[in-house]
Amino acid sequence: MTTIAERQRRLVFDVLAARALGEVATVLQAAAIPCIPVKGVVLARWLYGDLAERPYVDVDLLVTRAAFERAVALIDSQRWPVFYRSTEMGELGFHVGQIPVELHAEVGRRDLSLLTVEAVLARAMTDTTTFPFAIARLDDVDHFLLVVLNVVKDGFTYANPHQPDDLERLLERLSPRRDELITRAHAAGLTTALHLTARWMERTRGSTAWSSLRADLPPAPRRLFLAAARLHGAVDQRRDNRLAHAGALLGLAMATQVPDDRRLRWSGLRRVLKRGAARKLGRNPDLVAPHTTPPTLR
Repeated sequence: MTTIAERQRRLVFDVLAARALGEVATVLQAAAIPCIPVKGVVLARWLYGDLAERPYVDVDLLVTRAAFERAVALIDSQRWPVFYRSTEMGELGFHVGQIPVELHAEVGRRDLSLLTVEAVLARAMTDTTTFPFAIARLDDVDHFLLVVLNVVKDGFTYANPHQPDDLERLLERLSPRRDELITRAHAAGLTTALHLTARWMERTRGSTAWSSLRADLPPAPRRLFLAAARLHGAVDQRRDNRLAHAGALLGLAMATQVPDDRRLRWSGLRRVLKRGAARKLGRNPDLVAPHTTPPTLR
């Protein structure tokens, strides 16, 4: 049960987060750089009757790969402190006041899907009702697939504790679009990811909606499904044999074997191993600075 103090903290954080989103969106849109807010800051409003019911700790935005470097330059010009930057992965983390904001030029993580920011942006609609400023609103199917990609990337074990609720509510909303969801997941190379996520939701939540979805899915590629099932088996051992971290080399290497597309599996595994080797040699490929978010807002 959420205490009154925790509820107040979440609501204060949301006010500051919405303000930070408005500042960043205004700067990017003025430079003709489209951005799409995703996950907590918008799902708390679209899926939950009470904002305090869906806590989150940062603001996530998608920008296209082509616009990423221009967006980074604009963030630098605003003197918002950067705590993480990866040009290769298309990721930037920075603070607007007390709020962490993350830009992503990939949907989920690079090489986990054929889904691109350019594609989801083309399907997004202009929304002038959620906030006092206009945003691009991600199509519900794309948002659903984004959350699926995030739980796969995190090896399920380290998924955000509110992502199962997000998935359950999004799937309910998408009930009239079930066939479209399955078709677009297949086109994005995510049939196996959906199989695994459905198994996870059935086991951890007893979800009949996800059981029904899995029954409607086409078979996952046999060889790939076996590899992905080993990932799921490792997840089931999480209480006794947890991975050291969601981003650990082993966990990410296993996640790269989930996409249906063989080229993605190979390029993703190669990238993860290359980045892991660089870190082992003390050559961090990314810029990392101390994360200075005040503890009271985390």
